Amino acid sequence: MSEQSVDGPRGLYEKLKSDDDRWELWAKLGVAALIIQVVAYAVAFGRLGEPSVWAHSVVISFVGILTMPLMFWGLIRTLFRPPVWRMSRTIAFACLLAVGYLGKVNLFTAPVSTADWTSANEYRLPFDGEWVTLAGGDDRSRNYHATTMAHRWGYDFAPVVDGKRYEGDGSRLEDHHCYGAPVRAPVDGRVVSVYGAEPDQQPGEYEPNQILGNHVVIRVAEEEYLFMAHFREGSLQVGAGDDVVAGQKVAQCGNSGRSHTPHLHIHLQKSSSFPLAEGLPLRFVDYLADGELVDEGMPVGSEDYEEADGQVVQNRVPWAGEPDR
Repeated sequence: MSEQSVDGPRGLYEKLKSDDDRWELWAKLGVAALIIQVVAYAVAFGRLGEPSVWAHSVVISFVGILTMPLMFWGLIRTLFRPPVWRMSRTIAFACLLAVGYLGKVNLFTAPVSTADWTSANEYRLPFDGEWVTLAGGDDRSRNYHATTMAHRWGYDFAPVVDGKRYEGDGSRLEDHHCYGAPVRAPVDGRVVSVYGAEPDQQPGEYEPNQILGNHVVIRVAEEEYLFMAHFREGSLQVGAGDDVVAGQKVAQCGNSGRSHTPHLHIHLQKSSSFPLAEGLPLRFVDYLADGELVDEGMPVGSEDYEEADGQVVQNRVPWAGEPDR
């Protein structure tokens, strides 16, 4: 009986509370971080709306970042405060490794409560001619946006000419067919927010702190907000409070914000708050995808973003008037 108490759970408990294996503050914080991370995951996957957005977009990532200083603190304590091996330290390091791993929210598709939502409005592709779908659709292997709440069904598009996105080596903005191309409102609505003073980045560069760059936000209906982003500096043709109609030009395609090469980003949200909002499924109507007619659907993005092997799409019926640059 005595031997069992030493080797069994009671013996482990006695060791953990002994002076030789006392729980240091960093170790306690490491265990607490794992508990918080697990609770945040439960809230996120509970698809509870705004609480899930905060848990997924803020808490999980923030707690994951905390593992770095806690891990460093623990290593210093372990190396300079012998004995090196302690059960409490082993448990704490295991917890911190788990928290760091779980802090990568791009490991899974964002768990939103809006997956079954459908719009009462019809959206047409917001451009003239053939554009390739760089990112889009429901599958995160072809749409990297799918791992974030607000972007869950976001798209990246760029025009193609003779199967190419740009001329030459694409090192200049002017080489890209997207740069300066007109972007149209895909649906009727009211502009609630605009920003147009962000400079365009040279291809290969981007501004990490200004995610959307130059952009327009259109209120289409209650709890239905359309975001279009990465416009060319100074190209906005609408302002906050303006009513827009489908087909109206709103700006020119550019390379502002967090964008490596000129392209158009577009997505729907449940609110105008970015990025703390749930994304909404965005489907387009009456378009051609790789030459096939689609009555309503989601253009499918590229497996390799740089190779741009996603669906090439265009409106079945062109917008009124001649396409222009």
